[in-house]
Amino acid sequence: MTLSNYFALNVDPSQALPETYNYGLVLLSYLVAALGSYAFLQFATRIAELRDAGLRHSWLVIGAIAMGGGIWAMHFIGMLAHILPIPVSYDPGITALSILPAILGAGVALHVVARPVITTSRLLIGGTLMGAGIGAMHYSGMMAMQLNATVRYDPILFSASIVVAVLLAILALQVRQVVGKLDLIRLPAVRDGVGALIMGFAVTAMHYTAMASTYCFAAPGPQRTAVDHSVFAGVTALIASLVLLLTIVAVMFDRRVAQEESSHQRTSEQLMQAQKMEAVGQLTGGVAHDFNNILTIVLANADAILDDDSVPPHITKRAQRISDAGQKASELTRQLLAFSRKQVLKPEISDLNDLVATTGKLLRRTLGEHIEVQTIAASNLWPIYVDRPQVETALINLCINARDAMAGGGRLTVETRNVTLSWDYVARQEDEVAPGEYAMLSVSDTGSGMPPDIRRRAFEPFFTTKEVGKGTGLGLSMVYGFIRQSNGHIEITSEVGRGTTVRMYFPRSDPAVAAAPAPRKQAMPRGSERILVVEDEKAVRAIVGEQLGSLGYDVKLARDADQALELLKAHRFDLVITDVVMPGRLNGRALAEEIKQAWPDTRIVFMSGYSENALQRDGRLESGVMLLAKPHVKADLAKIIRDALGGNGGRFGSAAHGQA
Repeated sequence: MTLSNYFALNVDPSQALPETYNYGLVLLSYLVAALGSYAFLQFATRIAELRDAGLRHSWLVIGAIAMGGGIWAMHFIGMLAHILPIPVSYDPGITALSILPAILGAGVALHVVARPVITTSRLLIGGTLMGAGIGAMHYSGMMAMQLNATVRYDPILFSASIVVAVLLAILALQVRQVVGKLDLIRLPAVRDGVGALIMGFAVTAMHYTAMASTYCFAAPGPQRTAVDHSVFAGVTALIASLVLLLTIVAVMFDRRVAQEESSHQRTSEQLMQAQKMEAVGQLTGGVAHDFNNILTIVLANADAILDDDSVPPHITKRAQRISDAGQKASELTRQLLAFSRKQVLKPEISDLNDLVATTGKLLRRTLGEHIEVQTIAASNLWPIYVDRPQVETALINLCINARDAMAGGGRLTVETRNVTLSWDYVARQEDEVAPGEYAMLSVSDTGSGMPPDIRRRAFEPFFTTKEVGKGTGLGLSMVYGFIRQSNGHIEITSEVGRGTTVRMYFPRSDPAVAAAPAPRKQAMPRGSERILVVEDEKAVRAIVGEQLGSLGYDVKLARDADQALELLKAHRFDLVITDVVMPGRLNGRALAEEIKQAWPDTRIVFMSGYSENALQRDGRLESGVMLLAKPHVKADLAKIIRDALGGNGGRFGSAAHGQA
C-alpha cells in the first residue's frame, strides 16, 4: 500500500470522469444539516441546565446519536447529489459504520458547548476533534462507494478539506455563544433557528469541500446496478428528519417539564418567604404596640420628675437617663413598626435630588474620609409622594451599611433615576409590585458583597452579619417595611468581592407644592379647656390625664368607648383624645364617628402605638386626622392638643387638611 493508492499522484486530473451535482439534493442535504444543528442546540441548552451528572451523560449520549445521525444523513444525501456518468452503488456495512465517527464528533461537540462558559482552549480542542470526526466520517463513507472507477484524492485539497472541517467546526461551536449574545434577537426559538441555519451551513460546507478533492478515473469491472439517487436520498432525509424531530420534541418537552417544576418550586419558596415575613411582621407589630404602652408610662413619669423643680439633682440626673433610654427604646419600636408596615406615614410631595443633596452633607461627615462619596442626580427627576424623614432615614441606614462593608475604604455611589418597571420585570419579583413609572434611589458600594443565602435574608428583622453590639439587624428591615408601605419596591443585587447595590423605587406622583411645616415652639403650650381621655390601659390613661392636668386642662378619664359616650352625654368637652385600638363594642375610629354625628364641634385626637389601618388609606392618614404616636413625651402631647384646639385640625372626617 502506497500513497498512490489513495492520492492522485502522477496522474492527469483532466482524465477523471466528469461530475455534476443534483442541486435539489444539495439543498435537501443542507436542510437536514440545519435540522440536525437545531436539535444539537436544543440538546446543548438542556444539558447545560442539568446539574445531575447521570442525566447529563444520558442526554449527551442521546444528543450525540441524534446529531451524529443528522450529520451522517447530510453526508450521505450529499454523496447521492454527486452525479457521475457511470452506475454507483454503496456497501451497506461500510455505509452503516461510517456513522460512528459522526456520533463521536457530535458527542465531543456537545460536551464542549453544553456549558455556561466556553473557554478558548476547550473551543479549539473541541472544534479540532469534531472536525476530525466529521472528516473521518466523510472519507470512510466514500469507501462505501461501489463503482467501476478508481477513486483518488487531490493531496492539497484533501489536506485543505481537513483544515476547513476543523475551522468550520470551531465556527459552528461558537455560533451558539455569539447568537445568544445578540440583543436584536430576543426570542430563544428565533436565536436557535438562526444559529441552526449558520451551523448547518458550516457542516454542509465541510462535506462539499471534501467532495471537491475527489477524482474518479474509469476502470474495468463487473456490471453494476445504479441506485435511484433521488428516491434513496428522499428516504434517508425522511427517516433522519423524523428521528431528529422526535428528539427535538423530547428535549423540548423535558425542558418544559423541568421549567414548570422549577417555577413551582420557586413560587413555593416565594410564598413561604412571604408568609414568614408576614408572620414576623405581625409578631413584631404586636410586640411594638404593647411595648409602646409601657414606654408611654416610663417616659411620662420621667418627664414629670424632670419638670418638678423640687426633685434633688441626683434624682433628676437619673430621670434624664431613664428618659434617654426610653427614647432609644422608642426608636427600636419605631423600627419594628416600620418593618411590620404599621407605622403612620405623613407623606408630602418630595424631590429625591433635593433630599439626597440635603442628606449628603450629613453623610460625608458620618461616613469618614476613607469613603469616597459620589452622587449621580438625574435631570428632570419625577416627584414622589412620601414621608420625607423616612426616606432620609432609609438613605442614611443604607449608606452606613455600605460604609461597614468597606472597612478598608472604597467608593459609595448614590444615584437617582427615572425608571419604568415593565410587566416582565414585575413578574420576576417575589414581592407584589405594580408596573409603571417610578423614581429610583440607589446606593452602591465597592465592599465585600453578600453571598446569595445572606442576600435572601437581608430584610429579616434582627438578622445581621455584624459583630455583637455593632448592629440590631433592624436597619434594612425598617427600610423594607417603609418602602412596601409607600407602595414602592426595593431590590438588592450583590456579588461577593464586588460590592452591593440597593435600589428603592417610589411611585411617580403628580407635581404639587408641599405646605411648609410649622415652626416648633420652644415653650410648652397650655390651656384650660375640658378634655376627655379614652384609653383601655389603666396606667397609660392615668399618666396622660396627669400630663394634661399639669398643663392646665380640665380632664376626665374613660376606660372604653361606652363610658366615654356616657360622659359626653353628661358633660360638654372641647376635645376627646382616644386610643385607636380598644376592646369592646367600638374602637377609636368608631367612637370618633359617633362623636362627629352627635357633637360635631368636639375636636378629636387619636393616639396609638400603631394604627392597624384604622385611620389610614393605603398606609397614610386621612385628611383632617391628628395622631399622637406612642410613646410620646409631654411636649408632643401639649403641642398636638393646642394645635387641635386652636386650628382646623382635629375635625375627624372633615375636608380640612390638618396633620395628614
